[in-house]
This record gives sequence, structure tokens and C-alpha cells, in this order.
Amino acid sequence: MTQRLGIRKSLDELEKEAWAPKPSMLETPAVMTGLDADRKVVIKDTENRVSLNGIWQMVWDGDERERLDLSVPWKDSIPANVPCSVHTALYEAGIIPDPTVGLNDKTAREYSYKTWWLKKEFSREDGCRANQLYFEGICHYAKIWLNGHYLGEHKGMFGRPVFDAAPYLQRENTLIVKIENSPARPQPMSEYMDNDEGWHDGVVINCVYGWHYACIPSRGIWAPVGLEEKKPSCCSEKPLVSCGDTDEGIVDICMKFHGTGGKVTITGEIEGKNHKGKGGSFVFGTEIHTDGQVVHLQTRIEDPRLWWPVNMGEQNLYTLRLSVVTEQGETQYFDTTFGMRTIEMGPLPGGPYEDKHNWTFIVNRRPVFIKGTNWCTLDVLLRFDRNLYHRFLSLARDQNIQLLRAWGGGMPESDLFYDLCDELGIMVMQEWPTCWDSQKDQPFDELEETVLVHMPRLRNHPSLIMWCGGNESARADGRAMDMMARCAYELDGSRGFHRTSPWGGALHNYSTYWDMQDIDVSLNLRSHFMGEFGMASAPNHRSVMRYLPKEEAEQWPPSRFGSFGHHTPRFNQLEPDDMAHLSKRVPEFCAGDTMESFIWGTQMAQATAVRHTLEAYRCRWPESTGICYYKLTDVYPACSWSTIDYYGVPKLSYYAIKDSYEPLHACILFSSMRMEEDVKLPVYLLDDADRLDGSAWSVQVRAYDENLHVISEALYSGRDSANVTYLGHLPVDRADVGSGPVLLTTEVYVEGEKADDTFYWFNYQQKQGCLLALPGTTLTCNVKEGHAVISNTGDVPAVGVTVECPDRDTEFVTESSLFWLNPGEVKRIAVSHTDSLVVRAWNAPEATER
Repeated sequence: MTQRLGIRKSLDELEKEAWAPKPSMLETPAVMTGLDADRKVVIKDTENRVSLNGIWQMVWDGDERERLDLSVPWKDSIPANVPCSVHTALYEAGIIPDPTVGLNDKTAREYSYKTWWLKKEFSREDGCRANQLYFEGICHYAKIWLNGHYLGEHKGMFGRPVFDAAPYLQRENTLIVKIENSPARPQPMSEYMDNDEGWHDGVVINCVYGWHYACIPSRGIWAPVGLEEKKPSCCSEKPLVSCGDTDEGIVDICMKFHGTGGKVTITGEIEGKNHKGKGGSFVFGTEIHTDGQVVHLQTRIEDPRLWWPVNMGEQNLYTLRLSVVTEQGETQYFDTTFGMRTIEMGPLPGGPYEDKHNWTFIVNRRPVFIKGTNWCTLDVLLRFDRNLYHRFLSLARDQNIQLLRAWGGGMPESDLFYDLCDELGIMVMQEWPTCWDSQKDQPFDELEETVLVHMPRLRNHPSLIMWCGGNESARADGRAMDMMARCAYELDGSRGFHRTSPWGGALHNYSTYWDMQDIDVSLNLRSHFMGEFGMASAPNHRSVMRYLPKEEAEQWPPSRFGSFGHHTPRFNQLEPDDMAHLSKRVPEFCAGDTMESFIWGTQMAQATAVRHTLEAYRCRWPESTGICYYKLTDVYPACSWSTIDYYGVPKLSYYAIKDSYEPLHACILFSSMRMEEDVKLPVYLLDDADRLDGSAWSVQVRAYDENLHVISEALYSGRDSANVTYLGHLPVDRADVGSGPVLLTTEVYVEGEKADDTFYWFNYQQKQGCLLALPGTTLTCNVKEGHAVISNTGDVPAVGVTVECPDRDTEFVTESSLFWLNPGEVKRIAVSHTDSLVVRAWNAPEATER
């Protein structure tokens, strides 16, 4: 192990030394400026901006001379509501059928390989100072003309091209954008399906190029476009705002200036964004003598209110408004949100280690076990609105997700995404859009521009806790990786950088799916941090009906190359095909002889394969420091690893994982799902939010046979607890089980009130369908003021109680589903909709109203 002056170094430190970055702005000398709570300042945004979003004309192909002739109308054009993809515009205009339905993606894909023209005619008022044209995102290779004058070109989906429009702007204007067919390397996967390796030739959302359910390469003006004022001759880049000391309330404000403007006055105002905590204002004068000069200010917030992740505290946010005025009277305005929180990466027990990262996440000086998942770009058609983001992110919060790995198959996420993560308390590990060493092939300039544009855009968000070079690169080195690493330290410096995932003690594993190994393999995975693992399943039946053509809706089994199999990770084309992988686990749960039965079997397999691994990692804290299952969301409707489908409908696994991630939770660990001999099952109490501090608690654990008779039980009690508390072993004798399943329950009581409960299924493979053949019971449901009051009116437990609202499934939210209800027990559950609720259990028909 590397030694220097007797001090061991971690892999993080050794890699940083090798990258040798220049100092961050945070490492430059700071000047303290007081924050005056009584002084009122007026900071207004006086910059002119003109949005060019909205309806554009769009056509494909055609003669360039004709397209650019402003006297020739585009009679063959269709409207495009920019920002949008060309495929969205085509679908909305009725040119192509819905690309998410059936095999329509093949029709949509053909339009990815055309040349596109877009035109916007707009007026500009006299006196408007907005004279610089910007695009937040064009995909992928664009050329731009304004009023017949060529402004320039740009390559790269995630750049922010800016063009000087001042010489050519008039009162009435015509803006034309040509989007070339690039990058593209379409290749047949089979006679039925294409793949496209063109994503290696650009910087794009690469999971829509044929390896992740959809092959519809993105094209279009997919992000906002407009006019803005040119920066003054002496101007600052977007400030870096960071908090290095939450105890003292110290806020760092770093500004890098370009130009030499002499004296400048910086006026700042800090106030609570979602709270009424203390803030104040400051005025600071300085001189800018050299290009690239850094002004590093520090100020102190009195009684700071901290930002915490989900379940650990409040998500307090602050707003910083800044104005910069030069002695020539030129002004700049900045408005940014930040949070008072620190993030550090501490060593593993016994570390640091030269071959392992510091994997212990320390938030506000508190070590945290990370409960996470992977985040996939939301829509192949690039439709990103607030309601869409809010649905998925609020469901993530409700699932007790603390970290999203914004994975390298997607994109540098949007401001909407990060604003909501800030508000909801969801941390983010942001990867750059590279996969499988593609950074060695992708154009360096495009990748560098992506980093230089989006790192300053995102770095002030408290939810962002780590940068990462990309996804699953076995050789995560080279010029591009070095650039990404150095930028993370030089442009930010307040959070860590990992070159890829997995690396340095992390693991990705899909043995139970791609290798079709037994579910027991997932139960016994071990690593310091789990970056990806999972099991694919089908969406709910109503969701499947959304993407199957009517003529295939009743077909089972599905045809080899029909729509059901096509909507799978590899389009059901390779051997063994996707249906073979999905079908591997189904017979352990049910016959799978109908679509509904098959869907239920795949979702049960997913819930089983994932939940136990999550709990095992939690119980191994601090040797294991976090886990991210794959994944929360989908880019396209398909059978996949997501726990919420493309339409926003949670699967059974969503609720099982929600239980497994509860901050106060009693769990039972399993090394196998089969019971071939007597077992002693370890029981743990998890309390990662200190819920039990100063409280008396008890944990009741029971095991039931196939007749729902108790065959073993244990009771544990105490006061206070650790993050992880081992309680003991629950013995279950093989002779008491017979040939049927074992059901197990845990219940946590705090000061006599039930605070957590969950149930498990075990040894279910012995009889196909045994979980649906348990002794029957009856349920009632009474709706009251946003709640469903569910009662078990029978003599045996109700097992696997689910709460659904089929008519509102894409917007419905329930506090709980997939739960156990003892005989006579009543459970009151908050629900977002009370009309048309469907409540049933594995052993109970649909509940009656009482």
C-alpha cells in the first residue's frame, strides 16, 4: 500500500495526483464580506431576452437553394412546437403513427436519417438589446442562417452554440436551421431489427440507438432557443456557490472574470427560497486587472438551515441574487439556488485503500448508507415537461430513494430535474454521456464542450453530490477521461469524481437475468458499493395494452417477432431471446399461460431478486455503503428493469423496494429462496434516520406455513438503536413446512404503536402457483377524505394486498401496496384518488365497500 510520510492514501487521492488538476476557484484566497440582514438592496434582472420557442415550420430534404430562398414559401412544411424532436412533430402532425406503439418505431426510425429544415419567422421590437442567438440543444449537426446570412454550424447534442446576430437582425426576421443526418451507422441486428452504432461518432443520448428498447436516433431543436444580450466587455462566468462549513454558515461565492474592466461593484442578496430563515445582503468593490481573474468571496449566514437528503431532515434552499456593475456602467445579473450542505467521501473501514475509492458518503458530517437507484432518460421522443419529471421524482422520493445515478446511457440532466431533486431531497450522481469506453471514440471537442457547458450549469445544486466519467468503461482512461476528471476538480472542486461505474470497489451484476442464474445469486452479492443490478419484468397489463396493437392484445403466447417481444431490451431478436430470459423465473410463481399471469410472474421475480439484495447491503453497513438497483424509469415502453414503467405506473417491485428502503425497518435475510433443511434466519432492525432515539421499541417476527398457521415466532425489544442492530435468528424447521411455501412477517412497534411492517415469501418454488392458493379471506374498503380504510374481515391473514386505481393508473399514488393484513386488522392508507379503487389480495377477491 502506498505510503507517504506514514499516511495511507485512497484511490481517490492517488488518481487526483495523477490527473494533476489546476486549483479550483474554491482553493484561491477568499475575502470575507459581511451579510447585513437589515440592509435592503434592489437587484433586478435588466437583461433583454427573446424566446424563440413555439411553432416553427419543419420540412425534410429538398433543394438547399430553394429552402434558403426567403421568397419561396415552404408549402410542404408541418408545424413543430420547439423545443421538440422531429419525431414528436411528425407524430403530432399525423405524418407517422405513435412511435411507442407496436412496431411503429421502425417507421419513425427512417426519419432519423433525413436532412431536416426548420424555419422561424419572428418580430423584434425597436430598442431590444437581445442580439445574440443561442441554442440550448440541437441534435446533432446544425447549420444556421438569419435573414439569408450564414451564421455558422455546430455539432453535438449537448453543446450551447451561440452566434452573433447583431449585424443581421431586423424588425422582421427569418431564422433557418438545417439539421444534417449525423451521426449514423445503422446496422442490421437481424432481418427484423436494426441497430445503430452512430452514437460512438457523437455525443448524444445513446440509449435510443438500438441497444435499450428503442432505435430512434434523436434529431431536432430539442431544448430552448432564443436571443440574449451579449456579455459586457468585462463579465463573469456563472458563479460557483458552495458551502464548506455548515456549522459556521460559511458560503463561498466564486466568480471568474473575462476582460479587464477596472473597478466593479458586486451586490448580493441571500434569502430563504422555501423557508423564512435569516439572510441578508452585501456590497463588495474590487478591480479586475487581468483576463481570467477570480474573485472569491465568503459570507456567513446566521443560524443556517441545512439541506438534507430524503428521510434525514428538511430540504432547505437559499436563493442568491447577484449584480455586477462595471465603472463603465455595464451590468450582469445572476440568480442561483443553493443549499447549506457538505458532502465528503470517507474511507471504508480499515482504509483508506489504494485500490478502492473512499466509499463512505458523509452528508453534513454524518455518514449515510445510500439507498439509490438508476435514472434513465424519460422519453425517446425528448418530451420533458415538469409534470413528467414531477411524477417520477416524487414517486422516487416516496420509495425512500436518496440517490439517483443519472447514468451514462442518458444525458446531463435538465434544470427541471435538478430543481425537483433539490426540492425533494434526492441526491444525484451525474455521469457524462459515455458508455463502454466510447470516450475513446467520441469526438473530443463535443465531449469537452458538453462538460464545459453543463458542469457550471449544474454545480450549485445541493442535490448533485458526484461527477462520473461514464458507464461501464473497462479502460476508463485516455485524453477524454483526463479532461472530465480535471474539469471536475478545476471547475468545481466541491464534490468527488469517479472515472466510471463500476470502479474502485463498486459492482454491476446481472447474473440472474442475462446469465439466467438462480435468484439465490442476487441474494449473495457482495461489494462495498453496488452501482447496478436488477431483474427485468413486464409492465402492468393496462400499460402493455397501451403499446400493443389491438390485433395482438388477446394473443398469447405472443408471436416470435410480434410487438410484445419487440418491446424488450434486445427486441427479442438474439439467442437466447428476451422472452426466454423473462420466462426463466415465471414458472417458479405461476403457469404464465395468460398475459396477466406472465406479467405477474415477471414482476414477482423482479421484486424477489431485488429486495433481498437491498436489505442485505443495508445490514452490512459500514462495510457496504450503498446500493443502486437498476432502475427507476424507462426511455420507451417495454419489458425492462424499471420499477415504474414508461407511463408512470409502479410495478409490484416498486412497493417491495419501498418497504426495503424504509428508514425504520425490521428485515429478515435469506441466503436462498429454497428451504432444503432447517434454517435460522437472521433478523435485523434498521434505523438510519434515528427514529428510535430515546424510544422503547419491539419487533415481532413470525413464520407461517401454507395453511397460514404460525410455525415459528420471536419477539425482540429494547430502547434506542444503532443504524444496524442484529436482533437474533428466527428458527424454521423443515419438518414444519411440508412441501409448501413459507410466509414471514416483521412488525416494528415504537412506544406501542406500529411503525413498520413487511412480509416475505420463501420456498415458493415447490408448488407452482402456491402463493395464489393460500386459504382465503375477505376484505372491505371504506373511502374517507383522501384515505382508503382497508379491513381484513376473515380468519386468516390477507397476503399481498394491493391498492390500485386502474382508471387513473398514470397519476394514482398510494401510501402502501403489496402488504400483509392480519385477521381483524384495519389499515388506513393515504391515496391520491378515491374513485374506482380496486383492493384485493393474493388470497382475497376484490374488496367490498362497507
